This record gives sequence, C-alpha cells and structure tokens, in this order.
Amino acid sequence: MADTESNVEALTGEFKQLRNEFARIAQLLEQTARSAGAEAAQRAKAAGDRVWAETQSGADQVAEKIKEQPLASAGIAFAIGLLFGLIFGRR
Repeated sequence: MADTESNVEALTGEFKQLRNEFARIAQLLEQTARSAGAEAAQRAKAAGDRVWAETQSGADQVAEKIKEQPLASAGIAFAIGLLFGLIFGRR
C-alpha cells in the first residue's frame, strides 16, 4: 500500500511539473505569435509608407508638369473628359 501511495504522489508531482511546462510552452508560443504579428505589421506599414511616398512623388511630378505647360495640360484634360463622356454617356 505504501508503494502505491508513493507512486501516486510521484505521478501527481510529475503531472504538476508537466502542467507547468505546458503552461510555459504556451506562454512562449503566445509571445512568439505576438512578436511575429508585430513584425508583420511593421513590414506592412513600411511598405505602405513606401507606396505613399511614391504616389506623392508622382503627384508632385504631375503638378509640376501642369505648372510648366498649363495650356497643354488643359487640352489633354479636356480631350480625356470628352472621350470618357462619349464612351460612358451613351449607356
């Protein structure tokens, strides 16, 4: 009977230790997932910033061309508007 009780106590101790180890592993997995999520968000933000900078640069170039050649720009805008009006106005 004493052997059985000591075996049960040993098993109980092993289960407690195993439970603590599983809790530690779960905590490490959670930390890893959060870190990976933060890293992915940081990369996405950097990519968005690059796209925004390129878009703004392109818009600045277009604005500069309009300032350099306002009549040609107005003529092109009128022609594009007329073309869209003809294409989409007949529906």
